[in-house]
Amino acid sequence: MVTGTPDGALYPSRSGAGAALGGQLVKRTSLPALVLGVTPNGVEVAANAAKAMGGSFDVIVVAHVRVGDLGIVGAVAEDHAAVLDGDFQPRFGMMDYLDEAIDKARRAIKTERLLFRGQRPLRSVEGMNVILVDGQATSPWKLLAAADAVGEMHPPRVLLSAAVATIDVQNRIRARRYEFVCPAVVTDPGGHPKPFGDPQDPSAERLRSIVVAREAA
Repeated sequence: MVTGTPDGALYPSRSGAGAALGGQLVKRTSLPALVLGVTPNGVEVAANAAKAMGGSFDVIVVAHVRVGDLGIVGAVAEDHAAVLDGDFQPRFGMMDYLDEAIDKARRAIKTERLLFRGQRPLRSVEGMNVILVDGQATSPWKLLAAADAVGEMHPPRVLLSAAVATIDVQNRIRARRYEFVCPAVVTDPGGHPKPFGDPQDPSAERLRSIVVAREAA
């Protein structure tokens, strides 16, 4: 159970969220485990979750697929195939826009991968239970794309998690028969207005995430 902080945040900080999540994850899986932070918002949480449970840590680079006014319709992880929302049924005339959106996501991944991991490949998952971690998940697609990518490496077990998630995200992940661990599931489809007590500056969070990821190299 997560209790709110005095300023209304669910967790005092992202590091605190990771420690709390790690406390739950260690009860749900066994070591050796590789905790993969979903870039960029899951990285700092994942690093602290890995520390709390005594697991290894790395990052998996993922980008949303966005199509015009429709917004997010899926995601791509690393060099793997896009995972798309099954409710998204593009008309024939939209296929070029979808292909362009997927290509844009792939280009973003190439850039982000250099920032987060440099030339280093993703750590081996051989013999490791894999835990994928996001920060606040208001869309399931990054976690699901990461799960599909990791699943192709055939680890013994893949578990998805987030510090905060919406009910819709939880339901969609479980509908695809993945285990999902989240200490704070919220009803608002937009997520919690202040999940973490530390600054909510996306640029600063991204920079911190890059530093954390590179320190793990």
